[in-house]
Amino acid sequence: MRTLCALLLLIVGCPAGEPGVELLSDDLDGGVLLSAWSDGASLRMAGGHLGNGTGTLALLEGDVLCTEQDVTERALWWIHGSREGEWYAVGEAGTVLHEVDGVRTREDLPTDVTLFGVYDDGDAVWAVGGSFAGTAHGEVWVRRDGTWSAVDEALPAVVFKVWDGWFVGDGAAWRLGEGDALQPLDLGGEKLLTVRGRGDDDVWAVGGYGQPAVMRGGASGWEPVSTEPMTQALNGVWTAPGERVWVAGMRGLTAWTDDGESWEQPELAVTTKDFHAAWKHGEHVYFVGGDLLSTTDPRGAIARWGIPGGEIEVLPCP
Repeated sequence: MRTLCALLLLIVGCPAGEPGVELLSDDLDGGVLLSAWSDGASLRMAGGHLGNGTGTLALLEGDVLCTEQDVTERALWWIHGSREGEWYAVGEAGTVLHEVDGVRTREDLPTDVTLFGVYDDGDAVWAVGGSFAGTAHGEVWVRRDGTWSAVDEALPAVVFKVWDGWFVGDGAAWRLGEGDALQPLDLGGEKLLTVRGRGDDDVWAVGGYGQPAVMRGGASGWEPVSTEPMTQALNGVWTAPGERVWVAGMRGLTAWTDDGESWEQPELAVTTKDFHAAWKHGEHVYFVGGDLLSTTDPRGAIARWGIPGGEIEVLPCP
């Protein structure tokens, strides 16, 4: 039934009551979408035109998606917050956008690197990134009591994401220790782009150099997870306590697992565009991305897993 459902989604939608992955749009203005976060009943997304282009925000409320272009001078890579109404979005050239109950301020960091990830744990906000220019290096910054400070600006590899004290990057990973010390981890030298967990000893990190890579572990150690039947490199992962693990990847890859022993995915991808992030919002899981490798007029893409809800209306944000 999954094969039939995946095919029907491209044409008329799934049969009533049958969950599946449906494409909401793969032709969105404003560049690519790179991340998503639940702001109460709304789903916020961030992205833009990569490589010296402007930043874009999108907001999904019900079946209406509004996009807000040219929000920042440079593209935004990741968005996150710890409570409804307050969030941070980070991006290229040290860009940091902070909104509190509808009021936005800029808190750009004194660095030229791209900030690929941000995580608000409720007590501190962590921003991570790095540069591949010259000698590649990574950076980690933290915001406490309203002030940003550098934790480390000379890590040996670019840092892509952070979640609850776990940091992953380009062939390297770290665990936050006492006094904000970053302790190196041996995760097999994999390129890991996103990390998220169901608990301190059930953490998932995904990525890959051309092929999919998944690592699972935590405080007691890490081990690789089989990625069959996936064939594309992974970019995003979402999970939470008691939840499935959802991943997003290149060439429209969407997949999920309950135990890590087997993966489910549609036999037909709903788009050939690339998905960069996965995020569960309500009863649905959203996959966002677009033309990640395009340098001319990149378009954004968004797909959704769940009981099909039909088309969405795309409008400029008021």
